[in-house]
Amino acid sequence: MDGERDTEIAIGCYQPEYVGEEGSRGGDIHKYRMSLWYEHTARMDEAFLEPQSLDCVSSLRQIGKEMWDVYSGETVVDMGGVHIVGYPVTVAEDGSIQDVAGGGGTFPDTTTLIKGRRSRLLPPVCTT
Repeated sequence: MDGERDTEIAIGCYQPEYVGEEGSRGGDIHKYRMSLWYEHTARMDEAFLEPQSLDCVSSLRQIGKEMWDVYSGETVVDMGGVHIVGYPVTVAEDGSIQDVAGGGGTFPDTTTLIKGRRSRLLPPVCTT
């Protein structure tokens, strides 16, 4: 959060009166989550109503792939307000991480390593 990197913040929210199948789509938390989906994807997808579903994961992965293709393409294209891009690695069945084909190991517009590098200060579980 020093202005040199992109950061993410994870939060958990709970509204007891909206717990359960009948009430899970009500309340301010649901509205906030739906607004975040729209802010990042510029679309309303039925799958976003069930964020734990494979349909939601598949939809987001597809959006991320589409936007990676735009971001890494040769021409400058407006991403249409979409703020989600798939990370350019694939994870093999054995858990090993590989660069996407033709990725070159760095992000297209920088010399920043996609897989990062080892830190002498942070444990290996942390990325740098």
